[in-house]
Parts: sequence; C-alpha cells; structure tokens
Amino acid sequence: MLRDSKIWVAVTAYNPLDRAECLLSALEQYVEYEASVDVTIYVNDEAQDDVDQLEQLLDALRPKLNIKVKVAGPEYSGWALTWAHKTDLVLACMNYKYDYYIYQENDMLLTWENFKYWVRWRPRLAAYGLEPGFIRYEDLEGEKIPFDNHYKYKLTGTTPNVWSDRGFDVPVILVIDHEIEFFVQVANPYYGAMILDSPGAVKYVKSWSMDPQASCFLVSYRNWPLADRSSMGLAFENVPKPYEHTRCVAVASKDHHYVPYAGSLIEHKDTKYSTQLAAKSEPLITCNTMFEV
Repeated sequence: MLRDSKIWVAVTAYNPLDRAECLLSALEQYVEYEASVDVTIYVNDEAQDDVDQLEQLLDALRPKLNIKVKVAGPEYSGWALTWAHKTDLVLACMNYKYDYYIYQENDMLLTWENFKYWVRWRPRLAAYGLEPGFIRYEDLEGEKIPFDNHYKYKLTGTTPNVWSDRGFDVPVILVIDHEIEFFVQVANPYYGAMILDSPGAVKYVKSWSMDPQASCFLVSYRNWPLADRSSMGLAFENVPKPYEHTRCVAVASKDHHYVPYAGSLIEHKDTKYSTQLAAKSEPLITCNTMFEV
C-alpha cells in the first residue's frame, strides 16, 4: 500500500533564494503525498550564506514534511550541482532504506497524481522492459504547452524532423483500462525528474546512466547536457527493440481525439520555453492537440 511507503526525494536548488517561490511550490506537492516523504535539498556552495534564510522559509512546511538542507562541496559548481545527491542516493538504496527514490529539479511540480500514475503502471510496463514516462508542459495563458515535445505526433506514421532531419515513429502499446486507451512514446523522454522503485534504484546506481561522462554515450544524438543527464534514470538502459528509450506516456480519449492522460503531465513552473515558442509565427501546439492519427 502506498500509505505505508517510504519515499526519498532529492531536490537541486541552485541559489535557492533566487527562485524560492518555485522551490516552495515543488515541495508543497509532497505535503499532499499519502506516504512518508523525506526531502533533501542540495544547495550550491556559493549560496551557503543563504541557508539560514532558506531554513526559515521551509519551517512553514516542516510540520507536515521532513526536510533538510545540504550545502554541496565546491566540486559541485555550476551544473554539476545536479549530481550532488548521487552519493546519498547510493547509500540509501543499497541499504534499502526507502521504497521509492525521486530526484527532481526545483521548478518541477511532481504531484501525488503523477506519482500514483507511475506506481500503478510501473509493473505492467516492466513486463515489456518499459516504464511510465511523463510530458513536461508550461501553463501559458491557460493552455498546457508541451515545450520539450512541441510536435504534432503522428500515431499512425512518421513525425518528421524531430531530431534535426531524423523522423520519429510513435510506438503504441495497447492496454485494457477504463481511463487509458494506450501508451505511446514521445521522442524526448526528459521530464526534469526521475522516479525509481527500490530495485530500479539499485540498477541505476550500478549503471552507465549514473556516470556523468559515460551517460553521454547513452543519450547519443540527443545531446542532453550535464544537468539533464542527472535525471536519466533507466530511460536508456537495456532498451528493448524497437524502442528508442524506456519511458512511455499514457494516452486518453477526449472529445473524439487522443490526449495525454492527466497523470502523465508534469508542470514546469515557468513560461520561458513556451513564451519563446509563442514568439515564432507557428500556432502553438498544446497537450490537447499534440497527437493526431
């Protein structure tokens, strides 16, 4: 039962007071979790003088959430801060201290519904060597914009020019469920976070994905930068053919067309990417219009 589960959460917070509202919004999601949640926030060395003020801001959440702050060493400067949690992750998962392990950036809102969706479908998809994935979106004027996967994905053909001149064929996995029609894959499996169950965490810390340099070979032509590779999880480990990665997104039916299932959408607490897309001449693709037959 999820109510008896123990969850370890690592959050990267570079200069945390600069975006304190985002960080607090991300942490507030875990207050709603019907499970035991321990959160560690990893702060860059240059911001250590801000920790006292940060601790005061966190006190409002502490009656309901176990939170601690760690200042990373100077070796984790810049984007390397996103890797500062790895040693603690190894120690926790190799001692089987928790049932689930989450890493996330400080501007992602990983809700209880998101987590339940992952837990529910993880065993079903694991039978295929796959796992539940997510689509990041930004809320721009009330519309959900899938900025990482801003394409009209063809469910019955090739979506052209997804990676430069590379096309992408959407794999479809049928399921029997009253809420979900099927699972698909989108080209970019990145969601600014990763969720691992206990066995998955052990596999991850022993994998190439755990290594800042070796992980480059796994992402290949996607060219994920250092920070993005920190949340790869098992997305590129032991990928079964003909898939390009392991993360699959649930699709539901709405008004006679297909849309991402609500639990598979994760909000990025910003509008910087969707605003850039809106500045172009093309009409914005929304989560409700991104899939077409």
